[in-house]
Amino acid sequence: MPKNTFFRLDEARQEEISNNAMHLFVDNLYEDITMKMVLDCLSMHPGTFYRYFEDKDDLYCLLIRNVTRKRAAYFNNSNEDSLFQFFLTGTFGNVNGIVTEPLIELEIKLTETFLTIPESTLLKIYSNVLKGESFPLIKGILRRMRVDGYLRPDIDDDLISFMFESMQFNLIMFFREFDIKDSNLQHKISKYFTNFMGHGLVEDPKYSEIMSNLNKTKK
Repeated sequence: MPKNTFFRLDEARQEEISNNAMHLFVDNLYEDITMKMVLDCLSMHPGTFYRYFEDKDDLYCLLIRNVTRKRAAYFNNSNEDSLFQFFLTGTFGNVNGIVTEPLIELEIKLTETFLTIPESTLLKIYSNVLKGESFPLIKGILRRMRVDGYLRPDIDDDLISFMFESMQFNLIMFFREFDIKDSNLQHKISKYFTNFMGHGLVEDPKYSEIMSNLNKTKK
């Protein structure tokens, strides 16, 4: 993660650095990006860059942290329909006229670079940024589902929260292991697996009711 000196910059400068860096990582393969490209993109002297970041990975971690927290903050304040669509179908989009994907196009494209970054960088991202980040969000969703009578009574919140948090990382590793590069197929697999896990959390009648309501919004 960035050094404390970076967070002492004013918000406008932090945002400028982040936006420029996102374009760089989205427009180029991670392994092709040199430090010269990073410095030119950010209009920074090497000494200034290393005052804020340890290396290229450090900069990338910042960007992933930003989009992860933005999405988490959105879902913390989302209505029930948005939460159920995310948790039970693994999809984002529009539910009852409410936008359920808080990220802009550039930020979405950044998250898609997960599929091409080096495995060592992916492990660093998971360990230093993603691990523990969505755990409280997922536990919050489970609590709300339990209060509303949707959750099966035998569900262990900690176990399920951990499994969902690590699921995206494991799916990416699965795509790499079996050389699945087609984005449509990746999406179908992710949706299937999230749907499969989500169905196991909810009483059958409640699950049918939720899915029926979600399907009506697509017509």
